[in-house]
Amino acid sequence: MSYKNEESHFNSSKDGTKIFYQSWTKTKPGAGRVLVFQHGFGEHSGRYGNLLDKFKDSNVNFYALDSRGHGRSEGKRGHVDQFQNYIDDLTEFIDIVKEREKANKIFLLGHSLGGVIVLQYTIEGVNQNNLHALIVSSPAIRVKMNLERQIKKAVARVFAYIMPAVTLDAKLDVKFLSHDLGVVKAYTEDPLVHGMISFQMASNLFNLSRSIRDKAKIIRVPVLLFHGEQDGIADVEGSKELNQSLLYKNKKFKIYPGLYHETMNELPKDREIVLNDIKDFVDSIVRESIPVQIKAAVAKLLPKKEPAPKKKVVAKKK
Repeated sequence: MSYKNEESHFNSSKDGTKIFYQSWTKTKPGAGRVLVFQHGFGEHSGRYGNLLDKFKDSNVNFYALDSRGHGRSEGKRGHVDQFQNYIDDLTEFIDIVKEREKANKIFLLGHSLGGVIVLQYTIEGVNQNNLHALIVSSPAIRVKMNLERQIKKAVARVFAYIMPAVTLDAKLDVKFLSHDLGVVKAYTEDPLVHGMISFQMASNLFNLSRSIRDKAKIIRVPVLLFHGEQDGIADVEGSKELNQSLLYKNKKFKIYPGLYHETMNELPKDREIVLNDIKDFVDSIVRESIPVQIKAAVAKLLPKKEPAPKKKVVAKKK
């Protein structure tokens, strides 16, 4: 059964920014599982076809937004006034999805910058109560740093106060996206992809990444964390540090030898391993309990058990 793709938007309750989102559904609300995914820096929700294909025979409905300043959402490309705006948008979006799907909990996946966003979402307030599990792909906890990037990092912290919205080319080395040259070509030619980052956004990301490593110990939902060993964009050392901070026993950490940043978009034989691991993890999580109303309806259909006969108590002779 193929997915039904629908597009829509909501306006941020904080500042009215128009946020684009889309869904890929196969089951009626309440009949299956729900997975929300958060894209990475400079990209958009339309680049996750391999993930969708892997679950095409499953009862999983997918939802994804384009973060502000990305894809088809409003906002200056590569800039956000405060990183918290990303978290607030995701929070509103998950509430929309839960209501639409009649779901108490969802699976949440984030890649790269999106990995940082979903981690921050999870450690805030009681948001963990909304999740079956968390899936984190190549999170930008640490960015691969050459001399030029080290200088930009130092400059960003200063200029974030002076001219926060000024954007620069992040100069992502796109050859480290994937070994699949078709993926790299599609990325560079995609009109919805950009490579800009503002001083404010860069400074927020550097500061938040350190905070997340410190607070990850409070996460109490199952976690799948994975990273390509040869990622030249987000440093795999950041994921290793994050894994050390995760104290919850139900966690899985995988490093894929030789793979680059977008492990789900690697060459077919390699991405298949990654996607199988994601599907196996999702399938391993026990679904949320059946709603009370359904339990009651099922109970009425079941034959009533006859009460067991009472055992006669024979008094012992003295």
